[in-house]
Amino acid sequence: MTDPARNVDTPAAHKPYPSAAYSWYVVVVLLAAYILAFVDREIIAQLVPGIKATLHISDTQMSLLLGAAFAIFYTFFGVLIASFADSSNRRNLLFFGIVFWSLMTMMCGVAMTFPLLFIARVGVGAGEATLNPCALSMLKDYFPPDRLGRAIGLYTAGVSSGSGIAFIIGGTFYPAIQAAGPAHWPIVGTVEPWQQMFIYVGAPGLLIALLLLTVREPVRRELADATQKMVASPISKTLAHLLHRWRAFIVLFFALAGLAIMAYGVGFWIPEFLRRTYALDPEQLGYWLKWRGIVSIIFGLIGVVVGGWLCDIFQNRYEDGYVRVCIVSFVVMAVGYSGFVLMPTPGLAIAFLIPATLGAAAPTAAGAAAVVSIAPANMRSQCVAIYYFILNAVGFFIGPSSVALLTDYYFRDESQLRYSMFIVALSVSIYGFTLLIYNLPHFRAAAREAKANAAAGG
Repeated sequence: MTDPARNVDTPAAHKPYPSAAYSWYVVVVLLAAYILAFVDREIIAQLVPGIKATLHISDTQMSLLLGAAFAIFYTFFGVLIASFADSSNRRNLLFFGIVFWSLMTMMCGVAMTFPLLFIARVGVGAGEATLNPCALSMLKDYFPPDRLGRAIGLYTAGVSSGSGIAFIIGGTFYPAIQAAGPAHWPIVGTVEPWQQMFIYVGAPGLLIALLLLTVREPVRRELADATQKMVASPISKTLAHLLHRWRAFIVLFFALAGLAIMAYGVGFWIPEFLRRTYALDPEQLGYWLKWRGIVSIIFGLIGVVVGGWLCDIFQNRYEDGYVRVCIVSFVVMAVGYSGFVLMPTPGLAIAFLIPATLGAAAPTAAGAAAVVSIAPANMRSQCVAIYYFILNAVGFFIGPSSVALLTDYYFRDESQLRYSMFIVALSVSIYGFTLLIYNLPHFRAAAREAKANAAAGG
């Protein structure tokens, strides 16, 4: 008689999930990595005046450091990493990714020319490209479907928490570092205040990488046998699958890319918006940036918790529940960001970041959950990587640069930055909302197909 307890005879799809306590521990570790990624990614937004003064560059050149430099490898490399994540050890891939992006963040702190800083930012993006494909695929194997939305929701809290922590760190420490002036370090020599910030925020990543080693690689649950190894789909086959079902996948990807344009187009320019619009000195700017960070953390966490529950509730009631959450969130986020840039005082502007943050938090979970819920098992990491490829290629390349180009070449006045941000926020809101409405019936069809495939064992 066959012993059902033996792994070789127990289908991986039916094996018990790890304990809830350990699974949530994994979420916390991945959340810490995501927070770190966003701190390393976004701290540069607060260093704009110092970088521009040292390197003698324009807003448009600065926008390339904010967006395009990071996105070049973050987007392209992520797809390549995902093909490995679908067939090899995801925990180990992520470990090396964290180490690499942390070292490259510190390398930003020794760059003294525009090309060198650009290259270092490219390296940060290359390392961070490992995070979402590996983390989201692992979470799908750690949690049953009825709890996956909450798990992904907490994980994606790293977006708002990391952004908020970056603003709090910058608002708290950067004014003091600026007041102290350049430092003189052995071997490195003279280090400007903005360079010191890169080094300080990059170093903790090495500790997070060590913490990740306490996480086990989960069993891939779609395998017929727990001892089998998943054979990843060739990238050409994955692309063919996405293109064949473009109304469900590609339309969703480009719709949610509007969120990225809004987040990066408006978000990366928030420190400069506050400084230029309200004529704030470094100490005043630091004060309001800390409040911006507090809003991001508190209401970002509220947003992801509520968003995660809404994902689970909506998805239990509707086949397109994840997309419905994205639509509601899109509207709330658009109202918040549009109001933010038009307020007459910094206090009122920060207040409008509350709905903007709430609206931005939910679709980060809903969008990722939508992708993994309809992607075939042996294509899941690649589908996630392509999703983030489009999201971030569009968001990073168009977001910061669209604002800078409007300011430099349309308004031709740095003080008009707020109106550039408003134009970008309003236009992409209309664009994204329209595409999501179109996507609804096609997502439902893809969800039914994925459910049928899962019931058939693949």
